[in-house]
Amino acid sequence: MRRFQSDFLQQLKDRVDIADIIGSYVTLKKKGSRYWGCCPFHQEKTPSFSVSSEKGLYYCFGCHASGDVISFLMKIEGLTFAETVEKLAEQVHMELPPEEINAEEVRRREELQVMYDTVDLAAAYFHNCLTKTHMGQAGREYFAQRGLSAETIEHFRLGYAPPDGDRLYRDFTKRHIAGNILKTIGLAGERGNRFYDMFRGRCMFSIQDLRGRTVAFGGRVLDGSKPKYLNSPETPIFNKRRLLFALYQALPEIRKRRQVIMVEGYMDAITLHAAGVTHAVASLGTAFTEEQARLLKRYADEIVFSYDMDTAGQNATRRALEIAGKTGLKIRVATVPEGKDPDEFVRLYGGEAFLEAVKGAAPALDYLLASFIRQYDDTSLEGKQQILKNLLPVLVTQDDPLVVDSYIRKTAGRLRLDEGIVRSEAIRYAGQRHEPVYIARRSAGGTLHGGPQDQELRRRRSLEEGFIRFCIEKRRFPAGWEPLRSYSFSDDFNQHIFTVLVNLEEAGIPLDQTAVENAAGEENRERLAALLMKADEGPAVSPWESYIKPLKMGMLKKEYREHSERANELMQQSDKEGYEKEMLFCIHLNKEIRDLLKGMPAEKINHYESR
Repeated sequence: MRRFQSDFLQQLKDRVDIADIIGSYVTLKKKGSRYWGCCPFHQEKTPSFSVSSEKGLYYCFGCHASGDVISFLMKIEGLTFAETVEKLAEQVHMELPPEEINAEEVRRREELQVMYDTVDLAAAYFHNCLTKTHMGQAGREYFAQRGLSAETIEHFRLGYAPPDGDRLYRDFTKRHIAGNILKTIGLAGERGNRFYDMFRGRCMFSIQDLRGRTVAFGGRVLDGSKPKYLNSPETPIFNKRRLLFALYQALPEIRKRRQVIMVEGYMDAITLHAAGVTHAVASLGTAFTEEQARLLKRYADEIVFSYDMDTAGQNATRRALEIAGKTGLKIRVATVPEGKDPDEFVRLYGGEAFLEAVKGAAPALDYLLASFIRQYDDTSLEGKQQILKNLLPVLVTQDDPLVVDSYIRKTAGRLRLDEGIVRSEAIRYAGQRHEPVYIARRSAGGTLHGGPQDQELRRRRSLEEGFIRFCIEKRRFPAGWEPLRSYSFSDDFNQHIFTVLVNLEEAGIPLDQTAVENAAGEENRERLAALLMKADEGPAVSPWESYIKPLKMGMLKKEYREHSERANELMQQSDKEGYEKEMLFCIHLNKEIRDLLKGMPAEKINHYESR
């Protein structure tokens, strides 16, 4: 992928008014210092999509989509980073910097292009074999039985692999394509000193990347031999964990609906598309992966899973739900009547009937709870334990406390358990997994509240985010920030961004937004934008008083508690020397705390001392 220097990207974004760009896709109205409109990434009637020309950022308070002008165009147009930069540069008549590549990079690109060209040629070869030769008769009969039209076969570039052991290899060597190339891209194997075709006598499914380039194949056998499906291995141009079958064809409808239907097999996806359900995709001979979930999050707000109704399909559904739940996507599960798979159901009842099943899809947690209750005996203690054990991994990934609380109450009711037990188990499990705690506690009177730990965590995060936001907006650290070098941030993201800021500072690079984005990594771009868009106001007083002092105070108080507890333990163990050492350190920490409190109003001192 082509890379651009941060100073060039900053100059490019400075020349572009993000409100003008987004305004060509979304109707925006100015209110105060920001522009507002209905979000293009999810369906809404009340505008919650905010654009700041000053910051060069957008943020949706509904679906939490966020980023800069580059990420917006990437998301709405489906462009790569480099393609987006080139498009913006052309719009503002800004010349791209010359690309510096060495001889090794030139050689690598040439090799990759040969692979892309060869796989594309193979796709045409298999397609012609299916549609234009006597060898493809078996494939034509199979696809006809599955109800596929010539248009669908063309649209998905379906094909047939000749049954001969090395027919493709021989035909391609005549075109001066080496056997080693065919082996590298998974089209040929080698036994002894002889090459042979990997795909023989199989119906072929072309797998395309997001640019529509064929990069791999899936092959279905027709004679009952094993394996039923044979898929291309991973190659320099194909990573099955990062792609989905039919995603290239489905992208326009996915972007429109902000929804994707996830099915198991090639034929499920193809049959759905042929029936007008064109936002369906399928996994590639592997379980649903985190990489695939993150990919779909770029284009959709919701995934509806519709896997086969057999045991294997249901187990795959459960695993997929746990993975997808970590992305923040809305997740539901559609089940088709009579235990049929999507392909069979659509061929019998049509696409509209399937879309009705999608409308009635159950939320993930409802589906899982019902599924586990069917699997385990919910009248026995062991069964209840198993249901909780299986439900909690998905429950604790939810980032809405109201949702979590609702399902804790629902689970307790269905299992006839005390709500406090279920809540405690969820909190304990979240702690073991180091998941963020979005689980509310209940007081003795039954009132729902966040708990002191949750309240303190939210306060810490707010201070940390304010400090980070100040540094990036001012392009520097404020005076007196050094005590935070040893501060432990409340989550991995805040810690990572702080580390990025420190590294840039030590390298003498201004802490501007573009430099931070590039150093933080593509995977953190949207979350960073959301953080920067949270507030327009700066510190209430100085950055020292607003951010640094309270964060340092929290750090010192935490250290004091830890060392005080350790001192008590040593006293109980009659370790006088260790006890005195810990107490001396506690005295030192207490002095630092008192020094920080000097000059504060009495109410402020009481506030800090109460924590």
